[in-house]
Amino acid sequence: MKAKNLVIVFLITFMASCGAEVVAIFIPLLSAVRWDSDRNSQFFFFTVANEGKNESDFSGNEVDDGGSVRSFEGHYKNYDVNFTFTSGPEETVKYTGKFIKDANPQRMEVTGTNGVKLKITRSQ
Repeated sequence: MKAKNLVIVFLITFMASCGAEVVAIFIPLLSAVRWDSDRNSQFFFFTVANEGKNESDFSGNEVDDGGSVRSFEGHYKNYDVNFTFTSGPEETVKYTGKFIKDANPQRMEVTGTNGVKLKITRSQ
């Protein structure tokens, strides 16, 4: 009986010590789908270094309605995301923000160092 009680105390202590870290783990599904932004119906395509993990670097392209392509590189960890354009008119502009918890479809909201705000939604 003592062993059973010890196991119960251990499990309760372990669960209590995990706290928010366990809840904050989030794995976005970025690659192999189109993401639409709220500016001129632009599309984002992602290549993710560590797909299926809660933290990864990624790269991709933004394609506007006229077919112009702008490249970017970024990083996400759980809900936090950032990316910097490496080409185009926003070259060197860094966007920082978050994936919106429980959004369906998945969505991120980011703000650039130029003050521009974007909502980027995973296409269904």
